[in-house]
Amino acid sequence: MSEILQLASGLGGGIFLAVIIFLMYRQDRKASEKRLTHLLEQDQETRKENTEVLTELVTLITRLNGRLK
Repeated sequence: MSEILQLASGLGGGIFLAVIIFLMYRQDRKASEKRLTHLLEQDQETRKENTEVLTELVTLITRLNGRLK
């Protein structure tokens, strides 16, 4: 990375600034992807737990209704 910055600084101020902006964009993009991946994993886990609870609830209600008849 320092090699890229040295090369860009030798080419001029505009190029140097463009490289800095690009590197900051990539760093922000990677951080955003990491956060999104984490949120999606949490959401999937929550959906899995909710599905299990709803299945148990349906089973319980079915058994209770069967006893009432």
